[in-house]
Amino acid sequence: MTLLENARIRLGWVKAHIGIKGNKIADALAKEAITDGILASLPFPKSFLKKQLLQLSLSRWQAEWDNGEPGRSVYSIIPKISNKQLH
Repeated sequence: MTLLENARIRLGWVKAHIGIKGNKIADALAKEAITDGILASLPFPKSFLKKQLLQLSLSRWQAEWDNGEPGRSVYSIIPKISNKQLH
């Protein structure tokens, strides 16, 4: 059993770092994590993981969009979440 076999990853979107308390500490810790040289091997290609994360993210976003209160006037025009740009 590897260290990452039962790992859970939680992603969150932060619109901007400016003005957020602890930003410098968070950035320093993130850089430290990158440079520690922790190796992880995946039993599948990165492209598979990327596709799965995208599908999961869109699914959860759609659920929040379907059930949320903000944006109801926009929801009536655009009820389906998409990662495609609107022109």
